Amino acid sequence: MKRKFFLLVVSCFCIAGFAQSQEKVLKQYGFWDNWFIQGQAGIGYTNGEPDFGKLISPTAAFSVGKYFSPQVGSRIQIGGWEAKAGWKWQNIDYKWNYGAVYWDALFNLNNIFGCYKENRPFNLVGIMGVGYNHGFKNDPYAYRATDNAVARLGLQANFRMNEAWDFNVEVNANAVDDAFNAKLGSVTDSYFNAMVGFTYKFKNRGFELVKPYDEALVNSLNNEINQQRETIESLKANPKTIIQKETVVVKDTVSVFNTPILFNIGKSSIDVNQQIYVYNVAQYLKENPNVKVNITGYADAKTGSKAFNQAISLKRAKAVAAELTNKYNISSDRMKVVEGKGDAVQPYPTNNWNRVVICVAD
Repeated sequence: MKRKFFLLVVSCFCIAGFAQSQEKVLKQYGFWDNWFIQGQAGIGYTNGEPDFGKLISPTAAFSVGKYFSPQVGSRIQIGGWEAKAGWKWQNIDYKWNYGAVYWDALFNLNNIFGCYKENRPFNLVGIMGVGYNHGFKNDPYAYRATDNAVARLGLQANFRMNEAWDFNVEVNANAVDDAFNAKLGSVTDSYFNAMVGFTYKFKNRGFELVKPYDEALVNSLNNEINQQRETIESLKANPKTIIQKETVVVKDTVSVFNTPILFNIGKSSIDVNQQIYVYNVAQYLKENPNVKVNITGYADAKTGSKAFNQAISLKRAKAVAAELTNKYNISSDRMKVVEGKGDAVQPYPTNNWNRVVICVAD
């Protein structure tokens, strides 16, 4: 029950965060994006009988990796250097060299549990991996070479320095076969690493939040391009064909204002770039207090059903009327008509221009 409650709270924060980012989405990335390299060095500790200080040795690692999403990544790491062991009862200490290749899955815990944030100064990454470990022979005590499978867990703290570089601190625990230290017994051997280093992120690094494109608008533009191509091909095949252009005239609707108010496809909200034209309408009405206005919304005929276009054209007209009232204090009784004509009437010969509201003085 507690776990479900925790996940619900996390989800709420995520939803709120994305809402505040104005419905932005992650930019799409390809295979060659978000690669990185890491170089690290530090100390290792091989679990064994002697005192703690006698089992500490140098270690280093080099990694190449990639993040597939803000939450999950992967790396290939080559590491190793020196390990130590001994027989305490004989007061014998010895050491040998080893090298290992690891494949690690990386989990950005900040982005998993705290939602994604661009350019976060600190990220905590969980590490879970497997690998192959080779221990080199070192007579007389490490008397034979060893080959072992490795299972590992770890944590890496990343501190952002700039767009390309991070400083990292990593600790990991590695479980290997009992023969790793050349002492056979019944206990699985293990070694631990604590390292510091730097991460370099290549070009197209990070994950950018962008506004999603308007799929309906893109489809509409593609349809128009395809129609133009068909027309061109038809003219090539029949060069004597005469194309008759039909012009639709809206009778008794002569706008007294500079420019009609255009809308994006499928939208009834007034774009920021169109606000100036609503302002012009409001100024005209303030300068001519006896004038009333007819506000008529339209929709283009090449997208949407008849019913949808009728509904959205009316929403567009009402949006302009509400803007005049709420923002510019134009009384609603000065708006003689607020209506939508759908796609039944097309004021302009260009299809996209008909997603419009026209204001006409009465």
